[in-house]
Amino acid sequence: MADNRRQTRHLIALPVTLTVDGTSNDCTMINLSLGGAQLAARAKYPMGTRVQLAFSVPTMPESIVVGGTVRWSSVEGVGIQFDGLRAREVWALNEFFKQLPS
Repeated sequence: MADNRRQTRHLIALPVTLTVDGTSNDCTMINLSLGGAQLAARAKYPMGTRVQLAFSVPTMPESIVVGGTVRWSSVEGVGIQFDGLRAREVWALNEFFKQLPS
């Protein structure tokens, strides 16, 4: 199966709040790119479900809050494609990625 991602994924373990239909769930983000994230979540969500993520990185003083769409969901977690990040969030994430072990 081809991997069509346009952004490099970075393996991480960050707390994230996943909000679906007004209900918030605490999860762990297990990989992150500028285009989306994979979360370890206890529930499965239908493809196309609209969500909101809120998480923090040390290179940005406030939380990153971004909307997204569920692209896949399985026992391994849930894959979210971001709607889009603001310029300062892209900068902060790129700076964070530079700090991660290669």
